[in-house]
Amino acid sequence: MAGVFAIAKGSMELSADLTSTQERAMTRQNFIEFLRASFRRLPGEAELTLTLENQRGTYVPTLNVYNGGDAFSTGPSLPPESSVELFAQQMAGDYLRVGLRVLDDQQTQQQRSGRGFRRSGAGAGDAILPLIDKVAKFEWKFYNPATQRWEENWKPPARPLFAELSFMLDDGIPSRMVFWIPPVMRRQPGVGLPSATPTLGPDGQPVPAPVVQNPSVNPNANPNPAPALQQ
Repeated sequence: MAGVFAIAKGSMELSADLTSTQERAMTRQNFIEFLRASFRRLPGEAELTLTLENQRGTYVPTLNVYNGGDAFSTGPSLPPESSVELFAQQMAGDYLRVGLRVLDDQQTQQQRSGRGFRRSGAGAGDAILPLIDKVAKFEWKFYNPATQRWEENWKPPARPLFAELSFMLDDGIPSRMVFWIPPVMRRQPGVGLPSATPTLGPDGQPVPAPVVQNPSVNPNANPNPAPALQQ
């Protein structure tokens, strides 16, 4: 009988572990899909900033979205003067909590001017939506097409071409995702915006577009033909 109970107990523990693993995997996938859809919805006039803040000896990133916070909002439309920040906050047990914070017009102005403002906790006046908890690692990098380098800080008016997220939950499974960011383009009447997503190589770097040969030009033609002789 003791052996039967031991087997039953072991089966229950294994089932609980599998359930926990599946839940964390689903949480990770849902978070990734949310970010991918949010970046794709960024309007042409949206501005992005990426900063690092020292919290208890650990540098954590904050991504601010101006003139386009609706792309990351899960609720009703936001006032045009407001903004959204995707933040990471140091919690007990050396874990991070990742969430969204909506900034009103006054907070947005202070943030954009570099003065900043005092952030309070959830339920103390801040409009906060927790997204994912027990995050062991959370790092952003933006790809600068001008320098062709990944950068950990970003300021407008330029817009990065890609956003790279490296994060890990409490299950110890590392994840690295690269998200395409639509370019800054003004829509002209009757002209649509390009929808093609740039291709990434195995190293996460963008692959240059192939050079299209003009069919009207003969590639074998002599670039310096001899002048015609006059009769």
